Amino acid sequence: MALPALALGWLLVASAPAVKYKASARIETITRSKLLTEQVFPASTKVLNDIILAPRLESTLYTNLLEVKFVYESQFLLRQVTKSNRALEFQQSVYTRTDYKIRRDLTLLAVHTTTLGKFPFEAYGGAGQINLPVNQPTTNANALSSGSAYIYTETAAGFLTSLGIKRLTIVGTLGWIVNGLLDPPVRPLRRGSAAYPQQRYPELRFQTIYGATRRDYLSFSVYGKDVSFSTGNRDAYLQFAPGLLHQFSPLVDLTVEPGIALGRVYPRRPDELPENRVMPTLETTLNAPVPIGHHWPVKAKVRARYVPYMDPLSTQLIPRADIGLDLEWKGRREAKILGKLRYARPLTSGIHSDDEETKMEVEPLYPLPLSRYLFLQGKGTFSWINHAVVGTQPVVQWYTSVGLVVRYDRGRL
Repeated sequence: MALPALALGWLLVASAPAVKYKASARIETITRSKLLTEQVFPASTKVLNDIILAPRLESTLYTNLLEVKFVYESQFLLRQVTKSNRALEFQQSVYTRTDYKIRRDLTLLAVHTTTLGKFPFEAYGGAGQINLPVNQPTTNANALSSGSAYIYTETAAGFLTSLGIKRLTIVGTLGWIVNGLLDPPVRPLRRGSAAYPQQRYPELRFQTIYGATRRDYLSFSVYGKDVSFSTGNRDAYLQFAPGLLHQFSPLVDLTVEPGIALGRVYPRRPDELPENRVMPTLETTLNAPVPIGHHWPVKAKVRARYVPYMDPLSTQLIPRADIGLDLEWKGRREAKILGKLRYARPLTSGIHSDDEETKMEVEPLYPLPLSRYLFLQGKGTFSWINHAVVGTQPVVQWYTSVGLVVRYDRGRL
């Protein structure tokens, strides 16, 4: 009996889906500008120290036809208000993705992600990904005040196929997104207010890529969304962009995507008619290594864009140009240094004509000696923002952190 039971057990284990998982935890101490923290109760109380504890779990279940990825992360912010008073804030994120291969050239995709909590250091930036203070809570900081509580949830389904054509890839997704404060403003914002309206919208993404030659790839992208704001405003646009990618070498490539965007702005008053917008668009991306010594360890990415932009504060649909530089260095034992630089400016008349935004980020990760699981991590973020709704003076924000990361990565392959 022992031999058949052993054989049956072996068959059950061998037929079970393979699972890879990675568990990690991060603890950070924070130093930041006063603008990057909500006021605590009472409002005049000074924050002395901040500590973040963030456990994270990643797992991937996969077979020949199915792959399911799950990620969960919690962030506990322990804030020392006075020597005898501490406040605890909480944020959690869940991400799931399922890929199911129906046949060799057709895969179905499904994605869901939700983030709920407070953002004391990286204040809620809305769809435009800007960084400004949110509403200040007036209740005790130990509870999750709806005045500064934030939610982002996205559910999307799509497909990946080649239609049986060699060197052709087609990807399409359609999703529903809710993004904003749990207690959002319901009236249009005035100067000096930095409360973000909540956004609800469907989002369409479609892209096809065809390898014309070994170094040239032709693409065509479609992107659109129809956003309803909690203030009663509504904007929509659909962008079409053909593109060309040329590989100068395995390490250097350039992408150029000119296009056109068709927009529509719906007024809040019923006696006014919707306004149509037509905007040209352009996106260029250059990937190249940075020569250091006799090798090329640093990857650089330069990106310049001129695209439609829905301002999350004023809810206006305007053209905006932005340029960014990303640097990435990877060393031995997962050591790395990441750097980002962004500059954006609306190219329009009206209230946003003088708006500007500059943001810099640096994140090093270094493995500690004599250990496979311990890493020393640092972060630094600086932003300079001039926005018409916030006020007449630019807003300068920054924060830095130093932390310890513990990782454990295993799985059955």
